[in-house]
Amino acid sequence: MVKELWNSFPSLLEGKINALLERAEPTSVKCFQLFKTCQSEDLWSGTFDNFSAQVKKFFSVSVRERRKSDLDRFLDRPLPADLFSQFFLTFHNAEIHDQEIHSIVSWSHHVLRLGVRAQSVIVSQEVLFKTIYYVTHPPLFEKGIHIQFEDFCEAWKKVVFKLFGNQHDAEFARIMNEIRWLQTQVKKEESALVEKNFLRGDYFTQTELDWTRAVLKATQEQSSIPRFPLIRGPGKQSLKDLERTVSLFRIVQNTKLPDLLMHRENIRNTVIDQCLNLLKLAK
Repeated sequence: MVKELWNSFPSLLEGKINALLERAEPTSVKCFQLFKTCQSEDLWSGTFDNFSAQVKKFFSVSVRERRKSDLDRFLDRPLPADLFSQFFLTFHNAEIHDQEIHSIVSWSHHVLRLGVRAQSVIVSQEVLFKTIYYVTHPPLFEKGIHIQFEDFCEAWKKVVFKLFGNQHDAEFARIMNEIRWLQTQVKKEESALVEKNFLRGDYFTQTELDWTRAVLKATQEQSSIPRFPLIRGPGKQSLKDLERTVSLFRIVQNTKLPDLLMHRENIRNTVIDQCLNLLKLAK
């Protein structure tokens, strides 16, 4: 059980951090920005307090279920499509509470202590809290969406250096080498399993193949990307990963926000690469 948990640590940590954004509400500053935008576009004539209450209700719904029509119903007139992206959050403008970070820190601390078998200060809860806080409250020009394990590692390194200088460099390098080696092994195992399933011919259904091809075509042509055709969503992990990346790309396709625009092409390329890799194995 411990081995399986340690093997899954990087991907599980990514999921836990990104999940914070899926259920977050906008900061008061972000909410006020949305209020002023809607006022300037003649979309809202009421008070800020009433607007805030309606926005809170919108963000209380899961990301997957949020629709522009939900906003249209409480605004004075329908929201223009190019403004809808402003109602998506990044870690630059989402309210992330300390208790949610503490929950991830407690879990991470437990797994790291078991995995690296160390009582070092660099895997202490204090250091891990500062690290995850940095990731979820990033400086303006640092990544604010689609957090990966490497982003956590980079933040961890910065926190350790800020607190201790070079004092723990050797120990930190040892832990990083072990974790990165672990990631490599896990990815090899996952790739082998995916290829085995493809070769058996039972990995993709025709519906899944058709959707993947349609996503690839739409992304390459920078047109509207179709949603997965089944209401329950994709069941296979590789397709869930693709759908998550597609969701991020939809957010940045029409945005005017600088902190999202800087990631648009990278996310687009990631969608294309995921589709090509899946379709290549399906041949």
